[in-house]
Amino acid sequence: MCEQFNLGIEKMPRDNFPRDVIDRMGKRVGMKCSNPDCRLPTAGPDAEDGATNTGVAAHITAASPRGARYDASMTPEQRSAITNGIWLCQSHAKLIDDDELTYTPAVLHAWKSTAEAMAKVEAAGFVIHRGRSFGDLEKKAPKLVAEMRHDLRKNPLVREIVILSRKRMYHNVGNDKVVFMYFLQDHDDLGGAIDVMENYGAIFDVTAGKIPRYKLHEDFAEYLAGR
Repeated sequence: MCEQFNLGIEKMPRDNFPRDVIDRMGKRVGMKCSNPDCRLPTAGPDAEDGATNTGVAAHITAASPRGARYDASMTPEQRSAITNGIWLCQSHAKLIDDDELTYTPAVLHAWKSTAEAMAKVEAAGFVIHRGRSFGDLEKKAPKLVAEMRHDLRKNPLVREIVILSRKRMYHNVGNDKVVFMYFLQDHDDLGGAIDVMENYGAIFDVTAGKIPRYKLHEDFAEYLAGR
């Protein structure tokens, strides 16, 4: 005699966030994704004078067993508390669960605290711009940065540069001040590289006549000097 068994899958219990916790979690980061490289707005108007929300109240440690970063030592109350949640856009909510080895609880807690601090500053009326890396700048203009580094190490107190064509003579008459000179013929797109350097906050324009003239910001000079 053959007996049949019902092999239905038992649904795992989930320690979900209460509605009020979800609302506070989103508002504490200004309804923006907490990934510092994203910060995409997750709320806006819909077509019927209402509002739409695409944000996700994601668990830092999973709401149920087999979930990403599940911590069996936590109580249900701890798993459903706001301290265990992070507000994300849908793309990054999926990403952190697909790659839990990269997106550890420590990483996500750092994202959360940074996002809340940024939202507090923005709520006070300030605009936040993420600082650019001079290392990234060097990847974009390696030849020019290398030339500047070489010049600065020979003349560590010089901060002024001029952009010249070898077809045009430059006379610094009546001024013994040393400046660094970079020539259009020595670079494929020197003008473009200078624009990028300005965008990165490495230099600023001090042109007073026909010859393009710039000064190095002190933090860029220190980067070139290796300090």
